[in-house]
Parts: sequence; C-alpha cells; structure tokens
Amino acid sequence: MTLRDHVWDAVMKQLVKTGQFRISDLPFDEGQRHTVRRVLRTMEELDWLSRENERAATWRMGERAELHLNVSADKIKAAQA
Repeated sequence: MTLRDHVWDAVMKQLVKTGQFRISDLPFDEGQRHTVRRVLRTMEELDWLSRENERAATWRMGERAELHLNVSADKIKAAQA
C-alpha cells in the first residue's frame, strides 16, 4: 500500500473511534506530514472530512462520513460541538 492508502485507512479508523482528530493524533512522522495534509485536503474536497475553516487544526467527519461510516449519532453530535 502507498502512504496515501495508509492515511485514508488511519483517518477512517480515527473517525469511527472519536469522530474527530488532529494531525498529531495520526500515526505518521514529520517526514510524512506533507502527504498527510494533501490527503486530508482531498478528503475534505470529497466531503469525507470537514473543518471550521482552512486554518483549523481539528478535522471532523464530513457529510459522506456521517452517511457511510458506522458511527453513533451521539459521537457525531459530540464531534460537531
């Protein structure tokens, strides 16, 4: 698998687990962060992720993630707060 694949996998697992995350919560080192950020922006464009604004450090579930991932409504609501 490529690094991009690993990022998608880690993000999906983190969303199911907590509903939100910061890049530092993901299992990637500093040398991989550029690719991680690119993947996160792509996931945001595809509505898998969302942020309050472009500078926000916390990533949350986007509309697609809410529709397709097996995450409780309570966890979704907490992540949006």
